Amino acid sequence: MTSENIESPNITESRSYLIMKAEAKEALKLAELRWIAKETPNYIKIHPLDIKEIDSFVDLYNSCFLASPDPFCPLTAEEAKKLEPEGIFVAKFAEQYAGFIACFIEKEAASIYGEITGIGVLPNRRRKGVATVLIKRATTFFLESGVDDIYCEVYEANIPSQMLIMAYGFREVGRRHITMQVSKQADSPDELPGGKIMRRLGLRPRAGCEDCRDI
Repeated sequence: MTSENIESPNITESRSYLIMKAEAKEALKLAELRWIAKETPNYIKIHPLDIKEIDSFVDLYNSCFLASPDPFCPLTAEEAKKLEPEGIFVAKFAEQYAGFIACFIEKEAASIYGEITGIGVLPNRRRKGVATVLIKRATTFFLESGVDDIYCEVYEANIPSQMLIMAYGFREVGRRHITMQVSKQADSPDELPGGKIMRRLGLRPRAGCEDCRDI
């Protein structure tokens, strides 16, 4: 048997995330216009994440991403407790969890900007105005924090998410490409296959994880 016939135990794959950017004021204006046009029900309520409800947040997060094409590694309560709750908001629809948005403020020497590092809506609560309410709350949070520009990353194969975020003034300004060995654990946070909220938590592919998808 020649070396050419020996299959490598590692499979190299490449994925891309679109880096999107919007002006906070424009995003808020568009969210408000969609709010009026859709007549968002007043029984959708937005609350800051309560650490006492972390188990409910974990269930919400996992349920949202199980129904998306994004690479996904289930979140655990232990990992979720590493999150800074400030800037994370949950939507309740008829008093039940319906969606969430995670916002972070990034401060550099000469600038301050915001990042939406995760947004999700339960499949049975989509197209009911939940995402609009969440984005409106996020842009208000960013403006109150002195942010002018907002960034987010969208998985290239998640077309519905791209269409959603573009409706609020986000435009592609770059891409983050990931090339990795599927059977190996990533060594650097930048090489992790998931979105930014996963990389912030340091989530990595777990050996024997039957619920991890495409990682």
